[in-house]
Amino acid sequence: MIARRVILCAAGVLLAACTPDTADPAAAASEPSAVRAYFEQTFSGLWGLDASCPEEGMFRLSPERLELYERSCEVLNLTRDGDRIAARTRCQAEGQLMADNTHMLTPVSEDTLSVSDGHYEWIRHACGAAHAPTQGGSLND
Repeated sequence: MIARRVILCAAGVLLAACTPDTADPAAAASEPSAVRAYFEQTFSGLWGLDASCPEEGMFRLSPERLELYERSCEVLNLTRDGDRIAARTRCQAEGQLMADNTHMLTPVSEDTLSVSDGHYEWIRHACGAAHAPTQGGSLND
């Protein structure tokens, strides 16, 4: 019985030693900046209904704000899931505050993205001359 307790205690100590230190501030700080950098490289910039980028339906995306067709959203939090970004947002439409929501941004190709709010999905294309140097970056990043 005592031998069993000693073995269990030793196993617990070994497990505790192998558990990563989640209180490491350097690791915690690098993750949000990596997500932000990925957002800036892949999604930041101007996106239009088609490559000619008419003003109607234009999206302006940054890590701080999503300016979508008929709504303006403050980005509260960004998380990355593979090549997609989940942007937790607080939006206004026609002057009315909307309930907090999550917008999913997904690259479709190097110059096309999808934005979904759980109800609607919009497809937008990178804008020619207004195209930011890093907008629509490689899907392999």
